[in-house]
Amino acid sequence: MKLNLYEIRLCKKEEYEKLMRFIRDYWSEKHIFLKSKELFEFQHGKADNGFYDFLVAVHKETGEFHAVLGFINSSLYDGQSKEEPEFTAGAIWKVRDDVENKEIHKLGLGILFTLIQLYPKSLYITLGLSQNAQRIYDALHYNFSTMNHYYIANDSIEEFVIADKVIKQPQATDKSVEIKLEHDASDALENQLVPNKTAEYVRNRYINHPFYHYDIYGIYVDNVLKAEWVVREIEVNGAKCLRIVDMRGCSNVLHNCYGKVQALLKETGAEYLDCYNYGISKKDFEMMGFVEKRGDTVIPNYFEPFERKNVEIYCAHCGDGDVSIFKGDADQDRPNDLA
Repeated sequence: MKLNLYEIRLCKKEEYEKLMRFIRDYWSEKHIFLKSKELFEFQHGKADNGFYDFLVAVHKETGEFHAVLGFINSSLYDGQSKEEPEFTAGAIWKVRDDVENKEIHKLGLGILFTLIQLYPKSLYITLGLSQNAQRIYDALHYNFSTMNHYYIANDSIEEFVIADKVIKQPQATDKSVEIKLEHDASDALENQLVPNKTAEYVRNRYINHPFYHYDIYGIYVDNVLKAEWVVREIEVNGAKCLRIVDMRGCSNVLHNCYGKVQALLKETGAEYLDCYNYGISKKDFEMMGFVEKRGDTVIPNYFEPFERKNVEIYCAHCGDGDVSIFKGDADQDRPNDLA
């Protein structure tokens, strides 16, 4: 897409304050990046090569940023080629509303196309889409959908504080299945999900997170590690829940985990274990013992601040083959409050 009024490029390290002003003035004056450069650089790089993982559309005449697109480059965490990462994940995507010229309405697509062209061999995924973004991705014929939401409720709890009107479906657990808290991600685990997240990715993206604590649970079948769940425990109003924010390994050979999950829920005192996912079949989740959220069941998504309501998460991806997207991808599981 040819633009004469703008240069679209990566944000330079020395433009950090300029980018923060754009986020404050045109995205949200309460955004967490305005409070924590450490969190921003954890997600978008420390600009060791002189550039952040943030595209900016620079107006050639004024030098102002008129649009931005932040993205997460998987190589930031797995040490692979920065030029050909396993995937990139879109985050903040904003065109200024107060500018009017003959090219401003092209900037949204222009900055997105630039990102795709920067990494033509990489999978592109995005989630947490606004209504406007949904329309754009749908018009572009990207693979576009809502994420499915699954859970297993603690069958020993009668009054729920976080969830509401849950469905309990006790199932017989396959005795060959074990769920074990691990000290590290396994380099030996064969990951069959796309994108391919390595053990190093899990370590740097989750275990070494500067603010959140994540646990890694290994799922074993006949003493063989088949999958890893990345789980974050959340406390609110004197209650707890467990959230699977990422997963690697395989899903279609996992037998019923219901009883083992119940043991974990009782051990931690959590109301439920839940997971947002796109790409893994409902049958696979049901085989593991999960229930799909439906009807008037409430499994909240917002915790900072807490809102006891359901939230649909829309996602999209550009790439061939089967793709599995989790809540931990992009920026959907980052802090909103560092207090």
